[in-house]
Amino acid sequence: MTAAAKQTEARREARTEARFSQLDSDDAAAQRRTHSRYAVDLDVSLGSDHNFYAGFAENLSSGGIFVATHLLKPVGSSIELSIHLPDQDEPICGKGEVRWVREYNERSDMPPGMGIRFNEIEQAAVDAIEQFLRQREPLFFDED
Repeated sequence: MTAAAKQTEARREARTEARFSQLDSDDAAAQRRTHSRYAVDLDVSLGSDHNFYAGFAENLSSGGIFVATHLLKPVGSSIELSIHLPDQDEPICGKGEVRWVREYNERSDMPPGMGIRFNEIEQAAVDAIEQFLRQREPLFFDED
């Protein structure tokens, strides 16, 4: 085995958390979160290119959502979303972009899934999300 192959194998063995893939950006400001995230337990329907599947939202903000699912789309993919909020007759619908994915890792308790940024969503849907989130405590606070 070559030295490079040994290093790669050692990195694989040392990995104890899930593996992430994300869009690259040189702009540090683009990497900062602009919306507080909230822990949720919601059903989400996803669709793209004639595929339709379901996942579970684990956290939500007015700017995006993390969907726990084993059916990962590539980073940069466009995806249609339907978020089922409690006390809402109709789901919140819109489109987003996959910004990062977390792959399954048997040594991690972190679920696989996708971080999706909303990029086409009606203002009424954003208002409904914000109203829903006002009833919850944020997961953490970003420092300015």
